Amino acid sequence: MRARISTLSFGAATVMALWILPAMAEDTLRLGGTGGATALLAHLGVPFTQHTGIAVEVIPSLGSGGAISAVADGVLDVVVSGRPLSSSELQRGVIQVAALRTPYVFATSHLAPHSMSEGEIVNAYGAAKATWPDGSIIKLILRPRAESDNQVLMALFPGMTEALGRARTRPELPIAATDQDNADMAERLTGSLIGTTYTQVVMEVRKLRLIPIDGVTPTIETFGSGAYRYTKVLYVAHQQQPSARATRFVQFLLSDEGIRAMRAAGCLPGAT
Repeated sequence: MRARISTLSFGAATVMALWILPAMAEDTLRLGGTGGATALLAHLGVPFTQHTGIAVEVIPSLGSGGAISAVADGVLDVVVSGRPLSSSELQRGVIQVAALRTPYVFATSHLAPHSMSEGEIVNAYGAAKATWPDGSIIKLILRPRAESDNQVLMALFPGMTEALGRARTRPELPIAATDQDNADMAERLTGSLIGTTYTQVVMEVRKLRLIPIDGVTPTIETFGSGAYRYTKVLYVAHQQQPSARATRFVQFLLSDEGIRAMRAAGCLPGAT
């Protein structure tokens, strides 16, 4: 049995490969969360179902906040958030139970991107007109101010807070509302530059090229060794009194089989 995704905006062929007829609702683990984790959750659902016999349904397009609210209301069993839980979410009885780490990467439609330094990346956001080595324009795609990736960028790259502020004064720069919009726009826009996660690019089989930073290409091997050191943490959460399905899923994530599936999806376990 395989994990089912209700409706996804990316790659119809990819999505169809993940669909199955669901089991009865009471026998189905319902997952959701940040858009960049949608395909990851479907991927993890396959060995989980094989191991437990519990069907999995992934509800897309909720975002971190919407998914956390849904798990607090008992609509979802487990969620993956792109940010830590807020105090109000904790007060609603949602708790973090695990964490995943994935490389935070820069991706482009450019056919031959060069390695960039941290300073070059910051300059690409802060300059009025940054270019690729062939002289073509670097075309940034921004995210909404509340998007968690902004916090990741500002924490990882000194000077990025000011650079993002300058980028937001440029009315010609597009803003991608969701993780899937971000990748879709980057594929369509010549010379694009986006920040995203390794797991999303890999799991959605995106037609984008990853940019090495200081000569180090993001892979699960360079990430695991510490050579590639730019990280986004994904937070796994459920209710304080979880369903039995939720408990089994978290146990699976922490098992050897779950960690292997996680690694194949471009993630490593993180500290809770």
